[in-house]
This record gives sequence, structure tokens and C-alpha cells, in this order.
Amino acid sequence: MFLVGALTNLLYPPACLLCRAPLPDDRGAAGILCEACRRRMPRIEAPVCSRCGVGLRGSFDAQLLCSMCRATPLAFDLARSPWWYDGSAQEAIRQFKYARRWRIGRLLALEMAAAARSALPLDDVDAVLPVPLHWLKRRLKGFHPPAYLTHVIASALNKPYLSSALRRVRWTATQTALGWHQRFRNVDRAFAARGASVAGRSVLLVDDVLTSGATADACARTLKAAGARRVFLLTAARTPIR
Repeated sequence: MFLVGALTNLLYPPACLLCRAPLPDDRGAAGILCEACRRRMPRIEAPVCSRCGVGLRGSFDAQLLCSMCRATPLAFDLARSPWWYDGSAQEAIRQFKYARRWRIGRLLALEMAAAARSALPLDDVDAVLPVPLHWLKRRLKGFHPPAYLTHVIASALNKPYLSSALRRVRWTATQTALGWHQRFRNVDRAFAARGASVAGRSVLLVDDVLTSGATADACARTLKAAGARRVFLLTAARTPIR
């Protein structure tokens, strides 16, 4: 086995999956990115909003709440993300979503699971589920990134995975092309939940990026209307509040 690995490294030298820089042979199973790319994945550091997890620069209040959570809190109870959607974190997510780089996706999911362990009340989480795609869009894409992340996260956290508890019942425009308020209108009543799967349970909702929070808000409202007790949100990255 050692000789096979050595020969493979000789013929196909290990390289960073983002910048193609050479990687050391002793990098371990998780070493798919070089140190430089890892450093360019900007972590969300404390202090953060105690509810939505956005970074609050220079805030040292006892109760940390961002302006959005003070003014118009969204329907989910708690949200966390390990990274800002910038630098190598943005590139890693894009490579995973659009080039189907599975190993990058697994790395993202494991880091998300670590963030959940440190910041979410996992003892109160009964199951994990992804933000769903419309069935036709899923068929056209042939790939559902949040579902892949959720599979890995559920396994890492030893939580049940709910594949069909939440459905997208209405085709919606891509959120990235819409303004802030348009995003909320776009996903209004776009989801349906199976009450038998979520009633009386606290669930962890998984997505790749949190921007306006419109999609997560619509999902959380739908889940709670179906009887879910609490809805926590976990994303790989989030964009700053503008």
C-alpha cells in the first residue's frame, strides 16, 4: 500500500485543489488545500451577533445583536457560518457548487460541522435537513449542493438526515439576480413541509451561503408552521450586512 501511494504521488504530485500549489506528501487525508489558500479563507471571528452570527466589529456589549436582528429578526432561531463569503472561501464554495469538486465540498461540510459543535445547542437538534431545490431545477442541474453538505454534516454530528421533510413547491428566480426586498418576495410561499417529519422537533437547516436570509427565513417560517419547535441555520459562509 505504501509503495502504491508513493508511486501515485510520483506520477501525480499532490496539489492544492484551488491554486494547484504543490502539497507535502505527509499532508494527511484532509490536506487538499495549501496553507496559503487556507489563510485566505476569512473566518468569522468574535464578537458576532448572538442570533444570526454575523460579525460585529468593535462591539463589546453584553448582549450582542446586529441591527437586522434588533429591527426585523428572521424566523430562524440561531445561525452560524465558519467563513465570510470572500477570498478563498468564496472560490472553494464556487468550485464545489459549479465544478462539483466533491473533496472541497466534504472539507466545507466538516468545517461546518465543527462550527456547529462549538456554537449551536446540538443537544436540542433532532435532525438535519437541506434547503431544497425545486424538483425540476434539481433534475436539470443533476446536483444539489446543500443536500451533499447535509449528508456529510448529519453523519459527522450523528444526527438523522431528513431528505423530504421540506420541499420547494414553486419555481423561483435565482436570488443572486435580485435586490434585497425582491429576494423575500421571490421565495414567499415557495416551500412546504411535512408536519409528520418535523412536528415537535428542533431541526438544523443547511445551506451553502447566507446573504439576505430570505430563503432561510421562508424555510424556517414553513417549518414552524408545520410544527417545528426551533430552526437553527448552518451555512458554509455568509456575506456581510450592507
